[in-house]
Amino acid sequence: MSGIDSLLNSLMRPPGMRVMHFCESDLFCKNLSDFCKDIENSEYQILTFSKESEELLQKYKNSYTKLRLVSPQRPKYNIQGKLYDYLFITVLPQDRESFFKRVYSALKNAGLIFIFLEKNQKDLAYKIEAELIECNYVATSRMDLNGYLIVSGKKMHGWSKVN
Repeated sequence: MSGIDSLLNSLMRPPGMRVMHFCESDLFCKNLSDFCKDIENSEYQILTFSKESEELLQKYKNSYTKLRLVSPQRPKYNIQGKLYDYLFITVLPQDRESFFKRVYSALKNAGLIFIFLEKNQKDLAYKIEAELIECNYVATSRMDLNGYLIVSGKKMHGWSKVN
């Protein structure tokens, strides 16, 4: 079993689960699509920042997988007012802290954020963890998973207010 599949198997899969994924390549798209496949009323939302990536990712569109081209400066990312259980990020915009604040509103209370970095980016992982804390994510952690560093955090209702 791959590292991403181990992570996904550890997550709850409630009916109506929603997963949002920011990406520029198809890294983990098949895994996340399969993760959502057999769950009643699930949704997998792929968001990308470039037209080239949008074309590359078209092959993943299906009845439960949506693909959108979005701007990194978009004010909010909760599409059609929907809230997401899990947020996976395999591409980061330049202004990370502002981005983390804007995606915060797309997560359900107790929703989880996972940011994937190359294994040799330990210094960046520490910076991102500090930025998540600054943006009111709690229970942050770093984990090493088959060649990737994953920084994770949780949105908790009532802990603080994001501007």
